[in-house]
Amino acid sequence: MSSTTTFEIKGPAGLLSGAESVPDGPDGAGAVGLPIVLVHGINMSRDVWTEVAELLSPRHRVVTFDLRGHGRSSKDGPFTANDYAADTLAVMDALGIERAHVVGTSFGGSTAAVLASSAPDRVATVASFGGALAVEGLDLDGAIAFIKSVGVRDFFAAFLPQGSFAPGTDQALLDRALDAASVGREVDTVIEVTTTALQADTTAAAQAVSVPALVVTGEHDMTCPVPAGQAVAAALRTTHVVMPERGHVVSMEDPAGVVALIEQHVAAHDA
Repeated sequence: MSSTTTFEIKGPAGLLSGAESVPDGPDGAGAVGLPIVLVHGINMSRDVWTEVAELLSPRHRVVTFDLRGHGRSSKDGPFTANDYAADTLAVMDALGIERAHVVGTSFGGSTAAVLASSAPDRVATVASFGGALAVEGLDLDGAIAFIKSVGVRDFFAAFLPQGSFAPGTDQALLDRALDAASVGREVDTVIEVTTTALQADTTAAAQAVSVPALVVTGEHDMTCPVPAGQAVAAALRTTHVVMPERGHVVSMEDPAGVVALIEQHVAAHDA
């Protein structure tokens, strides 16, 4: 069993909202190993980690939070991977976490790599689920024109089912992901967040990471497909795991499978 508390802390660009889960017992004394910080990707929220956190927290101290421009956190930018890494570090500082395993999904994997390369003493391991070093071949101008014409929710409704989930995904799960991407968000913020991420290249940061790494991609990930994951693994000098029959947001599609991979990874490197 575990208990969860929510928090708001002052981050570099405004308030950051999150949740911390710990095993039941005095001050979470039953936690195994270092804390695990779960970082979502762009156009998501901490809600994409809900089931993963619930499964991890009976044994681990687990932190999720909304990055700036997302969810319940401040809407102010800028929105680079460096800025998201600063948000992550601010949360760790506020919660008294000196060192953690940092796990990211999608662009959250880039955030984890940037943090590990810039503050290696604070990061024990990194993990990237559905990540990429850079995204190519997307019509950014077309996407901007489309979101301006239809609004935030209809924009994500058009892309999420095919881009982020495997064929046959339950509609209730798609609706939850749509809420995470769109609730409370403005068109201008989504455009700035998306433009910044799609123009990013975090190859140098990944190559500078010196801590152990895990890289995982869903077989049917159309946003950051298997070759993109292979490139991340090569930059981080680690092996690449493919989750069969999964898409981009594997933390929602297969939380138990994601937890199994995380626990195996952190257990091998806890110190």
